[in-house]
Amino acid sequence: MTDESPPWNPQSYFRAWERTIDSWASLEAELARVREISGNRKLVWRGVHKDSYGLLSSAYRRLRDQDNAVPTERRMVEFETRLLSQARTAWPDRGGSALEALAHIQHYGGPTRLIDVSHSEMVAAFFASEQKFHATTHHPVADADGRLFAFEADNKLVDLDSVWGTRDLPWVAGEAAIPGWETDLPFVWTPPKALNERITAQQGAFLVGGVPSLPHGQNSRYRMPGAWQKGDMKTMPVKDVREVTSVSMFLKSLSRRTNEGSEASYTLRIKASAKPEIRERLSSKFGLTHGSIYPDLFGLATYGANFAGMP
Repeated sequence: MTDESPPWNPQSYFRAWERTIDSWASLEAELARVREISGNRKLVWRGVHKDSYGLLSSAYRRLRDQDNAVPTERRMVEFETRLLSQARTAWPDRGGSALEALAHIQHYGGPTRLIDVSHSEMVAAFFASEQKFHATTHHPVADADGRLFAFEADNKLVDLDSVWGTRDLPWVAGEAAIPGWETDLPFVWTPPKALNERITAQQGAFLVGGVPSLPHGQNSRYRMPGAWQKGDMKTMPVKDVREVTSVSMFLKSLSRRTNEGSEASYTLRIKASAKPEIRERLSSKFGLTHGSIYPDLFGLATYGANFAGMP
């Protein structure tokens, strides 16, 4: 049994569970592997352009930076309640549920607890391999390793019903109102297509979940792979879990089939060197380009700002 503490930062923790993609062919092979390993679970996908990023919502990051501490669930709810109040008093109240209001705020770059995902693995691959541009000079930024996440969505899909479609935040009462809110995999909400045109283009959805809470025994979900077999009983401390992810995520091995009934999430790393080929194939084979992924005028304006710097 080792006395060394494992590195619990996002990059090293995710890398312990990942498989690596170094070409278009390996992207297709690894996506097929995830589907097989998962037992063909319903999955939603997230792509990020840097593999070192944690799985952190925009509101969570904003509050962490402002408070110099990871936010508690209570702090998140306090922020969201104030934000919704302002959105409905200082701006025209457009009606609709709290979730719909937060989705609009998220769409235009505001901070919410919602985490963007897609029902399409190829759309997620687009986001993970997308060419990025410098915010000021608009020159292309050198590619870095990217990352894909897959989350089980079986039994996690929610609709705007009497629980989730309310004007008030559905999760104010936490676990008492929504069992598993802070302890299980996040819920998955697919907004109405009419909410905005990007949702249809991106086959978009959101992960919605509470700040991870680890009651007695649940730390065992946050270990390095093979820990049991090695006799290494160390688990990730709660404070480190909350630096890595703002929702519960239970990574599973991509070397063996996931047990039936086990909550599951997976991760893959896309090497920087593979991104140009992947971008080309996503465009030529699936028609996934800036214009198809961001079909609104906001997307066109962003494209125009970067146009001069494009190769």
